Amino acid sequence: MREIKFSADDLTDALLEISVEAQVCLLDSCGAGHLDSRLLIAGVNPVETFQITNENPSDTLRFLDEKLSQPDSACIFTVSYDFGLKLENIKPRPKEFSNFPEPDVFLARFDCLILHDYRKNKTYLAGDENKFDELEKLFADNSTNSINSINSINSINSTNSVITSNFTKQNYIAAVEKIKESIRRGDTYQTNLTQQIRARLPEDLTAREIFRRLRANNPAPFAAFIKRNHDFVVSTSPERFVQVQSSKFKVQSPIISASPIKGTRPRGKTSEEDSHLKNELLASAKDRAENVMIVDLLRNDIGKICEFGSVVVEKLCDLETHPTLFHLVSTINGNLRENVKFSDIIRAAFPCGSITGAPKTSTMRIIDDIETANRGLSMGAVGYSINGSKFTAESPKSKVQSPKFKRGIFHYFDMNVAIRTMVVRGREAVFNVGGGIVIDSVAEDEYAETLIKARALLNALNAGDWAKNQLE
Repeated sequence: MREIKFSADDLTDALLEISVEAQVCLLDSCGAGHLDSRLLIAGVNPVETFQITNENPSDTLRFLDEKLSQPDSACIFTVSYDFGLKLENIKPRPKEFSNFPEPDVFLARFDCLILHDYRKNKTYLAGDENKFDELEKLFADNSTNSINSINSINSINSTNSVITSNFTKQNYIAAVEKIKESIRRGDTYQTNLTQQIRARLPEDLTAREIFRRLRANNPAPFAAFIKRNHDFVVSTSPERFVQVQSSKFKVQSPIISASPIKGTRPRGKTSEEDSHLKNELLASAKDRAENVMIVDLLRNDIGKICEFGSVVVEKLCDLETHPTLFHLVSTINGNLRENVKFSDIIRAAFPCGSITGAPKTSTMRIIDDIETANRGLSMGAVGYSINGSKFTAESPKSKVQSPKFKRGIFHYFDMNVAIRTMVVRGREAVFNVGGGIVIDSVAEDEYAETLIKARALLNALNAGDWAKNQLE
């Protein structure tokens, strides 16, 4: 590794400048400190990239196993929600709003990474040492003063984006009632219902500027800016899907950790309002029940690939505070069985139960029947994999990591749930927002919750008033 003298803000600005001409993948914990997320991880000019859509999901998973296990390399990738339908043998029905195609998987493989450790406030180059000089010069040539970037964000006077949704308020309310009827029949206990929001962007609002705004105003532990082959992924996700780390020398079983979110309240305008909303969420039997249902589902999912009796709930319904929201978050850990591959984990747990509902397969069928647009990347996953000793000197650590894992060949991956995540293609951006519907859901409240979750993204799109107008 080589340390370079860049702050996180200056590094981010340089990466966004570089992305104008080069392919850049940036995953940023923003210093948020949630779920032990402490790093900014980025790659520039990948060794190879792939966009895969395959009717046979087994072929795609075999490909991923091969690429993620290559020594001394790192991968940053996206997995669409709709790939999960293929894993569950669900053939999606034709949708009214389906003209925004999404690959099953996008993957970029790097032999060199840029890492910023927020706890140490240090930045490193890791991987192929032969590329360090070239990368350091590239950053120096594209460095800007972060204060100038902040002034640029504040001075942008872009016109508003034009917003549309695949659901009207009335249609969303009707869909909630339809789900509640499915609950009465015993087909589902909880169903995550989303609406898809699309934005027609003004000419001066780029994916780079949207990410700058979100990072400045809504920092999240799993933020992302990924330049893919034909579009951009911009995310401010707060939710981990799964995290796994392992070693060539088995001194203990690799540990898998999942942290689902269920239960949301907006932030208040005053500290008194904040306190009231926080206590209301903590006291809500409905929100706690939603969270516990998904914890049970994920315990079952990861239990398929863990040693018997090792799956434990480390945290249940902990309160997390974000710039615009409060969330209830739980954490489940388990010891993976021997020889579990990446594909085994995806087959067992993808897509995350927090954005499907329970039981998973029958609820995914209900979602496909009711929602009028393919989800695409929204509700899928964004992640990275690091494999090899060249990346381990300042390797990511979590509370569950054994110090003995520093020996041998290191393999680590971390995936988040692609909520608060948009795809920007040309002058159009698309993302989904939703919530868990249970038998005592109030349809209008559920609709309002989706708009609360959309607030940060809409503000970044110059469309904050759209959500207010939908509630009138």
